[in-house]
Amino acid sequence: MNSSNFIQKYSIPNVVTLLRLILSSYLLIFIDYKSINYIVLLMIVAAIGLSDSLDGYLARKYNAITKFGTILDPFVDRAVFIMIMFWLRPIFLKYFFQGVILRDLLVLIGSIFILNKTNTIKVSSLGKFTTVLLFVAVCFYILAIEINFGIFIEIISLISVVLYYFVALEYLYKQVLFSE
Repeated sequence: MNSSNFIQKYSIPNVVTLLRLILSSYLLIFIDYKSINYIVLLMIVAAIGLSDSLDGYLARKYNAITKFGTILDPFVDRAVFIMIMFWLRPIFLKYFFQGVILRDLLVLIGSIFILNKTNTIKVSSLGKFTTVLLFVAVCFYILAIEINFGIFIEIISLISVVLYYFVALEYLYKQVLFSE
């Protein structure tokens, strides 16, 4: 069995998505982030962020896209990010934490209605970029546990939150108002 057949047969992109959800849940429930060296913490969060891209890449490259995966992935993406935000809450600026959580909860609720109506959520390039930027911002917050970044944290927080809301409005505009 070649790798393409293996990835399709065992729905590896969905496995990656579910493992991301399980790992994030475990971290939130059982692990105090302060007990982890900040570099290891950075690597864990980066791996979770990279797995967000990996599942989609594998699904597209190996033609392993499933209906279940198209529903599971965006839900898990939002749920995982919310869990990471709550897990690391003390390290974030208040407006960054509250802004991201409010937007993600609204998108999580809205995605149920969109999926009910269209069966798919189309992700824009700006949406993908913004998700990466948010993970980068979280990584800088982790580094800021030991390194002072001064105003840079505030700037990256503000830019990422503003873009995050802009992307949400873009989805609302394109998928709710103009979907069939």
